[in-house]
Amino acid sequence: MTSPWSEGQVASVAPDAGSLAAAAKLSAAWSETGSNGGALWGLCQGSGKSPYRSVVDLSGPAYNCSCPSRKFPCKHTLGLLLIWSHGRVPERSEPPPFAADWLSRRAGRAAAPAAAATTTTAGAKATERRTERVTAGLDELDLWLTDQIRGGLGAADISASAFDAIAARMVDAQAPGVASALRRLPIVVATRADWPDRLLREYARLHLLVVAHRRLSELPEPLQASVRSHVGYPVGTDSVRSEPGVRDRWMVLGMQTTEEKRLFTRKVWLIGRNHGRRAILLDFAHGSANFSTVVPPLGSLVDATVHFYPGAAPLRAQFGDAHETPEPFTTVAPSDIDTALDHFAAAVGADPWVRSWPALLTGVTPAIDDGHWFLVDAQGRALPLSGEDPVLWRLLGMSGGRPVTVFGEWTSESLVPVSVFDRGDVYPLGPGTPSPAAAGSRR
Repeated sequence: MTSPWSEGQVASVAPDAGSLAAAAKLSAAWSETGSNGGALWGLCQGSGKSPYRSVVDLSGPAYNCSCPSRKFPCKHTLGLLLIWSHGRVPERSEPPPFAADWLSRRAGRAAAPAAAATTTTAGAKATERRTERVTAGLDELDLWLTDQIRGGLGAADISASAFDAIAARMVDAQAPGVASALRRLPIVVATRADWPDRLLREYARLHLLVVAHRRLSELPEPLQASVRSHVGYPVGTDSVRSEPGVRDRWMVLGMQTTEEKRLFTRKVWLIGRNHGRRAILLDFAHGSANFSTVVPPLGSLVDATVHFYPGAAPLRAQFGDAHETPEPFTTVAPSDIDTALDHFAAAVGADPWVRSWPALLTGVTPAIDDGHWFLVDAQGRALPLSGEDPVLWRLLGMSGGRPVTVFGEWTSESLVPVSVFDRGDVYPLGPGTPSPAAAGSRR
């Protein structure tokens, strides 16, 4: 019997924020819903005469809907998963004919190869089918990339609609990570004076990902996990938590909540006080910023176990067991520019698709020169800063022209500041961040 997913799990399989937002609006459109522990089904009334028929095979998961959408899963399937996560899908022993027919055909296709290899699980077969679909999509992407280079950027269609079209094909191919990377490219073209160089760099990164996926079985296991993550293969929360965790006294140095089309994303950055390991916790919620996972407050120190997602440069993690009550901290270990750059270089060396890495810089002073922002250390060395103007001016104002400790993300070109640690407290720089941990006993 499969337990209902959380809203975060539903959000993790959505092809984009717009699909999830549209799915939430279908809450009252459902009828004849049901679940037998291994599958979900229901009818969703749209604008036409006949309702759409949606089915989810939870063992894959695999999705089927009678709507003509090219997105996978579609908004109707996501809507069915959402009402299931809210406990609004009743348990039923038998599915209706439309659901039973699709489920039986899936079972039939799985039974044929099982006769030749009875030890192969249904989950492995689902993964194999997805891999085939992703491979075909990435081959098409590689052909598209080749056409862009062969014709030259001057003759290529670099409009937003062109990038959206190939991104939609990647969604169809169940490669949402690649689709997201493609949908960021119009912003590069529109906002960067050096966009040809940037665009070629992104094309090269995507081509490398295609090649790595083709030779996936030849790669070390951690790098295989990184490739799958960047392509967009899902990783179950339960499988992450089942792996051995990393126990440390974790400092919460950054926290941000953002919203796009009513999909709220919370990022929490951690650094281990004992070994200096970095971690980021990601949570999603739809409609409001009510996240199902409880995390320690900004500026707190907690003895806890953190479970990392697999990868060659693991960073994303799940918060596990807390072994004591979180308390504020008043000091951080010194960390200079060289240390931050070394951490980033090590991450990129292990996973060449890493785009940013958490960085902690102590004793640096924010400065602005001819419209350009920098962090300057005691030796006069400078790192460029980037971000929204209110954030950068807030950072300058909080420093008062004196050295402070800045936490942010290094992107290989600039540091995007997230928070300031000064006089024993952590101060957020961006909107949507809770107040720092209340003063109390400190460490």
